[in-house]
Amino acid sequence: MRRLFALFVVLCCALAATARPAAASLSELLDAAWQRDPAARALDARRDELSALTELAAGWTPGPGAVGIANRNDRPFDNRGRQEWELEYAQPVWLPGQAAARRNEAAVALRALEAERQALRLELARRLVDTRLAWLLARGQASLAERRVTVARQLADDLARQVKAGEAARFDLNLAESERLAAEAAMAEQALAAGELARRFQVLTGSPPPLTLAPAAAETPITPHPGLVAAREAAALAQARLATTRQSLRDNPEVGLRLRRERDASGAEYGDSISLRLVIPLASAPRTAAREAAAIAAVTERAVAAEQLRSQLEQDRAQAADQLATAARLEDAARTRQGLAADNLRLADTAWRLGERPLEVLLRARAAAFDADTAALRAHYTREQAEAWRDYLKGSAE
Repeated sequence: MRRLFALFVVLCCALAATARPAAASLSELLDAAWQRDPAARALDARRDELSALTELAAGWTPGPGAVGIANRNDRPFDNRGRQEWELEYAQPVWLPGQAAARRNEAAVALRALEAERQALRLELARRLVDTRLAWLLARGQASLAERRVTVARQLADDLARQVKAGEAARFDLNLAESERLAAEAAMAEQALAAGELARRFQVLTGSPPPLTLAPAAAETPITPHPGLVAAREAAALAQARLATTRQSLRDNPEVGLRLRRERDASGAEYGDSISLRLVIPLASAPRTAAREAAAIAAVTERAVAAEQLRSQLEQDRAQAADQLATAARLEDAARTRQGLAADNLRLADTAWRLGERPLEVLLRARAAAFDADTAALRAHYTREQAEAWRDYLKGSAE
């Protein structure tokens, strides 16, 4: 019987272990956030659009042809039986160099879209990491506030019993009650902040933030930065569109094939003929100049934006290294301060219980200890945020 009970306990423990949810990875969270982000879904839709435009640019003609039919007769006038039917097919054709320019533009547009997707994915990963770290900080502060409330309640309850027994002053009880109320208010504020950050993370991913993240496989950071790649591809796309504009100074020529069947009078035999039609649109100097000027302006804007982003990334990377070093020093200092405050709290507690120090000294020591704990917690997550910022600037998302 004991063996069966032991086997049952082992089986329950195994089921509990398998039922425990595994730590989520950043890649899984990022995939979930991608499906919920409007900009990401728009990029997925644009990929289908650009694929269709690529197929169109790879065609023999710039667009579909047109079919026309016409009839001419003299019924409203002489009514001699004159009859004429025309069937025409017209097809636009490429201008010289236009097809190659369109194909190059379509290929560059696909590359630019993929670069934009990678840049957006990296930015989305940064938002997830920042929100989760902020939630962890708020959650840690709420835990410290809860511990502060527990200690304050114990002190207030002890003093209440001592006041009833005539062993403590009412003044000390009032101080303890004030500390308890302040601690409860701080706990409520921190709990509210943690809940708000948790809801913000759930809006991004559809799931609550995880306490731990599954370790990701070591990957070489992307070089250069995906945002810079996207900016450069956008500049290349603007340049490709300028080339297409310069190869499209006029509308596309049109070649038409016309079949005609006609007779001059009733009873006459129908005669058939065929004709070839070529339409060459003329160029308009003002319209051409406006199009080219707009394309040149887009090229200049994209090139300047890419160069500005490159310079900004260089400055941010240098600053991120300084921020990380400073955050590490501040965390060490905060840990040292935390140890000193804890030691002072032990000394103050002993002195108060022995009657060597008033209650105000103990409360000040407790407040200093909780402030030191909070500062150490903030310094820890400040360092982690600095590390996340450094990884983002290196181009490492997952």
